Amino acid sequence: MRRRARRLLHFQAGRPDPDLLRQWFAPDVICEFIGDRTRTPYAGRHVGLETLQGIIRAVHVEFEQRPLALSDILVEGERAAGWRHVEWRHRGTGRTGVSELAEFVRFENGLIVELIEFRDTVSLLRMQD
Repeated sequence: MRRRARRLLHFQAGRPDPDLLRQWFAPDVICEFIGDRTRTPYAGRHVGLETLQGIIRAVHVEFEQRPLALSDILVEGERAAGWRHVEWRHRGTGRTGVSELAEFVRFENGLIVELIEFRDTVSLLRMQD
């Protein structure tokens, strides 16, 4: 689980590998992106791998991202928590910045069944305006 969580959180291609998502996430995964929906359209609770992939594609259309560092990861039982820094570039404004993300995942039978993400949305909003 530690290897899988590390590989998912520290991707090199600008976004998570869709093949890994299909292999490692349950089809009915529950995803929660913490934030204000009026400022972050994908914030809230979502169900399903297809929905998660749609959110990742939407973020990728607006932002280019490059993982800088996976600062820490903790695995306990079937749960993992990761904290990382990501460099972003807004494709519309060209502005760049660095934000922190905290992600929490829960595994069942080797598949991720729940993902909760806290993202520094203030730094992302500054790049948009």
